[in-house]
Order: sequence, then C-alpha cells, then structure tokens
Amino acid sequence: MFKKRYYIFILICFASFFNAKATHNRAGEITYKWISGYTYQIKVTTYTNIGSSGLADRCEDTVHFGDGTSAVVLRSNGPSGGCSPAKEGVAITSTIKLNEYVTYHTYPGPGNYKISMEDPNRNSGVINIPNSVNQVFYIESFLVIPTFTSGKNDSPVLTFPPIDNACQGKCFSHNPGAYDIDGDSLSYELTYCRGNGGAMCPGYSYPAAAIYNVDAITGTLTWCSPQMQGEYNLAMIIREWRKNDDGDYFLIGYILRDMQVTVGTCNNNEPVIQPITDTCVLAGAQLTKIIHATDPNGDVLTMTANGGPFGVVNPKATFSSTPGTSPIQGTFSWQTACTHIRKASYQVTIKVEDTDPQINLVDFKTFNITVVAPPPLNLTATPLGTSIKLVWNKPTCHLTTGNKIEQYCVYRKMDCIPWVHAVCETGVPASTGFVKVGCTANLSDTTFLDTNNGNGLSQATNYSYLVVAVYTDGAESYASNQTPCVQLKRDVPILVNVDVQTTNTATGSVFVRWIKPLLGANALDTVAVPGPYEFRLMHHDGFTGTYAQVYSVTKPFFAGLNQLSDTSFTHNAINTETLAHTYKIEFYANGQFVGAGQKASSVFLSLASSDNKITLSWQHLVPWNNYKYYIYKKGPSAGVFTLRDSTTTKTYTDTGLVNGALYCYKVQSKGEYSDPTIIRPLLNFSQEACAKPIDKTPPCAPNLEVIADCEAPSLVLQWNNPNHSCSDDAVKYNLYFAETEDEPLALIDSIKLMNDTIFVLDNLTSIAGCYAITAVDSFGNESIQSAKICADNCPEYELPNVITLNGDGVNDFFKPIKNRFIRDIDLKVYNRWGNLVFETTDPAIMWDGKVAMSKVLCTEGTYFYVCLVNEIRVAGIKERTLKGFVQVFHK
Repeated sequence: MFKKRYYIFILICFASFFNAKATHNRAGEITYKWISGYTYQIKVTTYTNIGSSGLADRCEDTVHFGDGTSAVVLRSNGPSGGCSPAKEGVAITSTIKLNEYVTYHTYPGPGNYKISMEDPNRNSGVINIPNSVNQVFYIESFLVIPTFTSGKNDSPVLTFPPIDNACQGKCFSHNPGAYDIDGDSLSYELTYCRGNGGAMCPGYSYPAAAIYNVDAITGTLTWCSPQMQGEYNLAMIIREWRKNDDGDYFLIGYILRDMQVTVGTCNNNEPVIQPITDTCVLAGAQLTKIIHATDPNGDVLTMTANGGPFGVVNPKATFSSTPGTSPIQGTFSWQTACTHIRKASYQVTIKVEDTDPQINLVDFKTFNITVVAPPPLNLTATPLGTSIKLVWNKPTCHLTTGNKIEQYCVYRKMDCIPWVHAVCETGVPASTGFVKVGCTANLSDTTFLDTNNGNGLSQATNYSYLVVAVYTDGAESYASNQTPCVQLKRDVPILVNVDVQTTNTATGSVFVRWIKPLLGANALDTVAVPGPYEFRLMHHDGFTGTYAQVYSVTKPFFAGLNQLSDTSFTHNAINTETLAHTYKIEFYANGQFVGAGQKASSVFLSLASSDNKITLSWQHLVPWNNYKYYIYKKGPSAGVFTLRDSTTTKTYTDTGLVNGALYCYKVQSKGEYSDPTIIRPLLNFSQEACAKPIDKTPPCAPNLEVIADCEAPSLVLQWNNPNHSCSDDAVKYNLYFAETEDEPLALIDSIKLMNDTIFVLDNLTSIAGCYAITAVDSFGNESIQSAKICADNCPEYELPNVITLNGDGVNDFFKPIKNRFIRDIDLKVYNRWGNLVFETTDPAIMWDGKVAMSKVLCTEGTYFYVCLVNEIRVAGIKERTLKGFVQVFHK
C-alpha cells in the first residue's frame, strides 16, 4: 500500500514538473469585444508547439482582468477530446497549434484595465531570448472603458496570424491586418517581448539588422535583413485612439502582439504588390479596385485581403484572386451603404505570398477608404427683413440609429464666388471663405434663420450659403449646393460713412452719411408704404449701449429725400478722444417704423508704447468689408499728418522712434459693400491719438563668474558688459548676495561704471555665500538676475595632542593648530576617571591646564576630549565631531 502511494506521489510530481516546464509558447495576443453595458468578451489566442507527450498542452489558462479578479478559462476551439469539457485546439501546421480561450467578464464601471495572461515557458531555442525555454510567456491588452461615451469599446481585430517564415539575407515583412470595428484610429510601435509580471524578458534584444521598424500608420513591420538562421520573437503594440467630447484624441486601448519568425536559407526573392492609392467613395456607391502583384522569380502567387470593409455590417467587401504564376491580380469590390459612413477611414491590407519550395516570402500593401456622407439637398435662401431663411432637404442617407446625423451646420460668405468640393473634401474648409454661422438641433431640423447672432444682416451685401450634415462620430458630409446670391430687401437706408472729423474730449465731431432705400422689386414699394418719409439717426457712445436720437429729416415724398443734403449729418460736441461712436439709421413711413439699416461705428485707435516704437491697434463694427488701412503720422517737429504706411491687418508697429518724444497717429479705413452698385471705396478716419515711446524693455542679464581663494581668503567676482553684446543702454549693475544657498538674495551694492566688471572682496572671515548680478538701464528697467553662483568655505580645525604647562611661552595652552571658518565649538575635556575638567565654546580655546571648578593646575597625564565643531558653509552651519586625547606635562 505504501509503495502504491509513493509511486502516485512521484507521478504527480513529474506531471507538475513537466507542466511547469512546458516548452510550447510561440506567439499570441489578447483581444476583447463589447457585449453590453460593462460586459466584455475576452479572448486569449496562443500559438504553441504540438508536443509528442502532450504535457505541453494547455486545456485551460488563467486570465487576469485588470480589476483585481481573474478566472480559469477553458480552451474553446477545436474538437472535443481528452481535454473535455475543454476543446483540443486546432493544428495549423504539423508542429503548431492555434488555441483560443474565450470568457466573459463584467467590469465595475468606467476605468482603465490591463488584461493579462502568463504561462510558465516559451519554446526553446529562441535566438534573441536567452534560455527561452525557462522564460515566462506573457501577453497583455489594455482596455479603457470611457466616461465620455457609452461603455462600448472593441479592441482591434487582427486578421493575419503572428507565425511567419523569413529568409536569411532577404527583407522580411509582417502586417497584423488590424482593423477597428468602432472606427477608432490605430497606431503601431515596436516593443519588447514580456516575461514574468510583464517585465522585459531578461536578455531580450531586437534582432540585429540595418532596418528594423514598424510603420506607425500601416502597421507593416520590416526587418532587413535576418542574418542568422533560427527562431526569433518580435513584439508590437497596436494602440487605438478615439476623440473625446473636446475633440482631443484619447488612448482607448491597446493590444500587445508577441510573434515568432523562423529564419531559414533560400534563394527566393520576395514578391511585390504594386502601389495602391487611397480613395474616397460616396456612401451607396460601388467601389472596385484592381490590385496587381509580381514575383521576380516567376513563382506562383496567392493574394489575400483583410481589413475593416470585411468586418462591417452587410454589405461586406469582397476580394477575389486566383492563385497563379506571376503576374497576378485581385479584385477588391465593395458596395457601400449609409451604415458604412464614419469619420475614420477603413484600412485594407493586401497580402501576397509566393510558393517557393524552400521558404515562402510575402509582401504587404495597405490603402485607406473613406466612405463619405452625401450632402443635404436643395438648399434655398430667402430674405426676411434683416435675416435670411434657409431651407433644405435631408440627404439620401439619414439613418435614425447608429452613426446618424446629429445636426446640420450652416456656412455663409459675403460673396457669390462658386466653390465645389474635391473628391475627398468633406465639410467646408476655412480656405473657401465660408464661416460657420450656426447649427440646427437634430436630423429633422432642416431650416435655419440667419440673424447674424441677433445683430441682423446687412443690406447691400451679397450672401451665399452651404449646409453640411454632421454625424455622431464627428464625420461631416459633402457640402450642399451653394445658394445663388441673395440680398436683403433694399427698403431701408444704408450707412456708408462714420468718419471722425475732429478729435477732442468735448468738441469732437463725426461725419455720418447714408444712402436712401431703393425703389422697385426687392426694395421699397411707395404705393404699399406711402409717405411722409423720415430718417432718424440713432447714436450711442462706444461699441455697445442704448441708442438715442441725434438727428432726423422728414420729406412728404420719397423723391424729396435728396441723396446729398438729406442723407448726412455732422455730429458735433462729443468726446471723440477716448470714445468710439456707433450709429444706425431708422426709417419711418407715415409715422410707422419700416426698418433700420445695420449699425456702424467709428474706427477707434489705441496706442501702446515700448522701447523706440509705438504699436497701433484699432477696432470697428461696420456692415461693410474694410480691406485696407492707411496709417497717418505726425512727428515731434511736424505740423501736419502725412501718410506713413498701409496694412491689411488691424495692427501696425512704428519703429525707429525717439524715446520720450511725442508722436501722433490716425488711421483711415478703406472698405466696400459686396454689392457693386453701392458707392466705393468707403473711407473713414479714426480719431487722432498721441503717445511717447518709452523703454520698458530691461537689458539682458550679465554672465557672472566667481573665483574663490580659500587660502587668502578672498573672492573675485567678474562679469561681462551687456552693452557689448545684447543691450545698448545699461547704465549700472546691482549686486545681490545671500549667506547661504537657501536664503533669498538681497541687494548689497550698485556699480555705476559699466566698464567696471570686476569686484574684489579680500580680508574676509568667510567666503561662503551666493551672488547674482543684474544690469539696469537709463529708464530704470532691471534685467533678470544672472545665474546664482555660490562659493563655499574650506573649513579647517585641528587640535594638538600635547601641551607643556611650564610657563616657557611655548605650548603653554591647549589651542587649535588650525582654525579656519569656524563659527563656534562645544569642547569638553575629561580626566581618566571621566570627570569634566574644562569646557568652552570659544574656537580659540586657550586652556591653561587649570581645572575649571577649582582653578588648580591639573595633574600630569592623559586627558580625553570631545569637540563639536560648527563649520561655516554655504549650505548653512554644518556640525562636525572631533574626539581625541591630549597629553599634559608640567615640564
């Protein structure tokens, strides 16, 4: 009975040993798929040796979910057998088995989770992993369950297996054929193979080669060229990125793929796929691409394809290619649908493999397909008072679920120059001149009233519009048809001048001019709207405020409103020096309000002074387009303004000025309405503004050097004169000092001779301290401090070991042999029985041998001392302990 139990125990031990030493793991990865809520399907995929004993086989593996929990997962692929209820896996070659372990896990909520699996051993003989048979095989994936969207997040799907062959001396390539069903963006990077706990396998190295990299966008790994036969393990990380609600890309997860490449010898050359261009296709259209491949050896080729279009909801893409002798071709075909619309492009990877008798070689090419949403249809624009109403029809694609239309966005520009989008140009680029003016609320909201944010649109301006559909994932459709030119009804007066005539705080004046309404179609109907007619000029200070009437003119008949005498007004006795002025014209017929033209302000100029220059900036609110500005200047000795320059922006810097001198400026704007029937150009002056340039720019800091001499002791501070390099008006230096490194620097001296760049400090009791220096210009502007430079003492304190108390003047006192840079001490001297005979805090000591308490000369003999020495250092007072013996003699 005992022997039977013993043998069972031995068998169990051997079984445990072989399981622990299973030399089988070649490659693998972990993927995940969203099910619902926070529940995910987790799949571990491994590639292992097919062992004759079967001891290397894994019927189950342990998966760690990244939330502190784990589970033992049965193998789920292949037929049933000895592993039942687990499956047996699937042999993909005579020596390699594919194993899948699938489980489901519900996470506690949004967060970051690292999913991992660890198995005791890799297969033996891996060249770039020393002692690989005893190295742990580890794979992981990173899952982000985001808070800014639903919990849905699927990992990339990898369609090409991580088991490959390579030929010695030939370029090797591999592509995982990854695509993301959520439309997340993917990026690729090389990494190291992982071992125990996810750390790099001890001794792991990238394979030696002139080229070893991975394309960050396409995912193609290139190794040129393997030089040694055998097995190598390589690894890459495939990251997925998603935009959050702020439009910033956010890491949403990654997969670590550990792959194995077997390098052998061959005379083969890799096949070549001809370049494939990226493309865009309108949703609902059929896309067909012919792919060509050749082989320099004339081998039989097989071409396959994988990628996003093969994993979408129907209709899926198809790829057909008949294996044959080089050259061959394949046909990619995809009948796209509205459900395929998304912002991210679909990546397709084409693989071609030859059939060399020794080692098959491959080539990969990737291309991108963007499925573009069709545009909104039949856009029209109709003027309504000072607004324009836009109406359109839904696009042909208007799903109500999934990636659906969330809103329509409206774009406007103030001309009618036509623009047609390019094949891959969605939305409305800023370069077109169109500006977004607003968006609707939902899919069914297909009207928009453009009120110019409540400010009203401008008469005499040509407007044109586009509309774009915006989808849940941020995808934009093609732009709609562009509307023909549309103008507001010309039944109100239009301002053309707000021109500052004189500048003063109390007696300033502004010339205001307008043109009267037109008659006829899309204008004023004097039959329907009879007179008398009245213009009321309304005004407020600044750019915002409450309007008050400042002028009116009334005529019984429209023809009586003379274009010259009755459509202008000079507004006097106002503050034009510190205030802008804003006006609008209200139009009345028979006492009833008809409407008002757009408001217009004067140009208001502001000046900012600095060293030898003045910067001008100005602002205005006008319904026309100011496209040029003329700068007028009056210098210190000039009596009139002269034209200085012109610009198309609303800022200008006048340079080369004299500091302290008075300069005056005014700006004249030049503009026009887009309607060519309106008088042009429209010229309007700002107020006059004056300022003096003043130097507010400090000089640059000198460069300080500190030369310390502990023996002297002395310090020499020296620096450069910044006026010789980077400044031109420095007049003095300020010297700053701190006793220790931690204390703030304080001003200790000013040096008023700029050529005096050396400062000597000698006969010092301590050289410890920190220094900095600044330069100050004639306007009192001080530079930043130079770098803080610190010097330190070299303290010395040494005590003798013998004193003779005989009164001969030689060695009559116990005192230090060396005493430098010491603040104080704490010295205690003891006799042989441990009694204290003397103590002091004076570094000079000067003990004459008398016992402190009795004042009696101590007996001859050996005395012990302990001395705490406080050294003066730049870091502060540092304590040092001295212990020793002193021999006392009387003769």
